[in-house]
Amino acid sequence: MINSTLHTKRMDSHSLPAKRSTSRFSLVLLLAAFTLLLSRPAAATSQGWLNNSLTFKITSQWSLKFTQELRSLDITYAESYLHNLQAGIVYHFPKNFTLSVLYKREHVDIMGDVLDLEDDVVFDEDRITLQGGWKAALAKGLNFDVRLKTEFRSFNLENSNHTRFRMRLRLKYDAHIGSLKLKPFIATETFGKTTVYTVQKNRFYLGSRFPLSQNVELIVNYIWLNARDLGDIHIINTGLDLKF
Repeated sequence: MINSTLHTKRMDSHSLPAKRSTSRFSLVLLLAAFTLLLSRPAAATSQGWLNNSLTFKITSQWSLKFTQELRSLDITYAESYLHNLQAGIVYHFPKNFTLSVLYKREHVDIMGDVLDLEDDVVFDEDRITLQGGWKAALAKGLNFDVRLKTEFRSFNLENSNHTRFRMRLRLKYDAHIGSLKLKPFIATETFGKTTVYTVQKNRFYLGSRFPLSQNVELIVNYIWLNARDLGDIHIINTGLDLKF
């Protein structure tokens, strides 16, 4: 009995460094994310995005997904220029593969003086998306996933319709800092479209998901967007993810 107790204590003492390193890793990711957020210039190249999503699980294979997005030209969300609604269905294959069919309706309204133009920029978009996903566990608490999108974009502007392709690679970690549970992540996403025969833009993501309950998570992350036609844009992206 004494030997088994001593053995258990030794095992616990060996697990402490791993737990501490996990907490340090998570804390470093969070500090890096918020350092980047605070160091970004509060100019026209900074934006605030708000993304909320709602998922209803119908069966073990089928689910419905709804999203709402608002984008602002500053991080206070005072000057919104874009909003959209999206709905679709998701099928879950074995081996952690998913396939989604989504429809999005988007409206953009930007004042001309923001873009140094005489007229305001106003247009609507209808978008159908085919999305595939795959994820895998790399180690305890560490997961990797890939998301591929083909977007068929239709605008109420002449000669603007095109197809866009996106690929996102993401690492996500499940961790605890004291009693706080969090899921820090880092990701990169590449965009291309049929009207530009090269990489059109890239996004870099750094942030975390914070579980608030069994069904609700808060998402806070920094996005660095680099586009051929826009230059660099620094974004604070927040939102709620609800799953039932």
